[in-house]
Amino acid sequence: TLAKLLFNDSCAEFDYTCFIPGSNLKGDYEEMRRSMYSSTHHHGRKVEQGGERVKLRSRFLLVLDDIEDAHVDFLFDISSDFDCGNSRYIVTSRNKEILDKCIVTSRHEDVGARVFLVDCLSHKNSKELFMTHAFSHPTNPSPSLWTWINQIVAKCEGLPLTLVVMGSYLKSENDGSIWEECFHALDKAGNVVNFEERLWSKLQVSYDRLNPK
Repeated sequence: TLAKLLFNDSCAEFDYTCFIPGSNLKGDYEEMRRSMYSSTHHHGRKVEQGGERVKLRSRFLLVLDDIEDAHVDFLFDISSDFDCGNSRYIVTSRNKEILDKCIVTSRHEDVGARVFLVDCLSHKNSKELFMTHAFSHPTNPSPSLWTWINQIVAKCEGLPLTLVVMGSYLKSENDGSIWEECFHALDKAGNVVNFEERLWSKLQVSYDRLNPK
């Protein structure tokens, strides 16, 4: 995910780092705190269980990926344990109202926070991403596949995960009938109204075509 890429790119700048999906933060504050510290590292080395050895007021990089409303208070509480002015908190959510609540405040000063709305990829960028996964030499695919390339890319709706999965599924596949079958399956999945359910329906296209091995 984009959040994971940001995390990997920034780790070296901080004393302590933690990347954790919101789905792993369950229960009351203490339970969520234990889950977070079980995924926390100090300069690349995992910290002691429970976080007892974590030095408070240190520079901390925390990424909470795909959070829910219940995690907002947890973010506030955790941020007060570290040097908030020199730490970084990155949260992602599919609900903008949740992101608007995540204005992290330290004990001594307000710290600026911004919400970035991540749009889908353009058709041009979608096609480039798809082709890097679908072809060993993305600049020279078989001419008979160009029509299916453009149509399948359009059905992926600019979503990087779908583009990567479908590109990988079709990698080195030169049989036009397979591409046509894939397109029609994506087209059928596109009839699902709910966005999240439609996303999973499209990913299911490649899963359903896996052989037993």
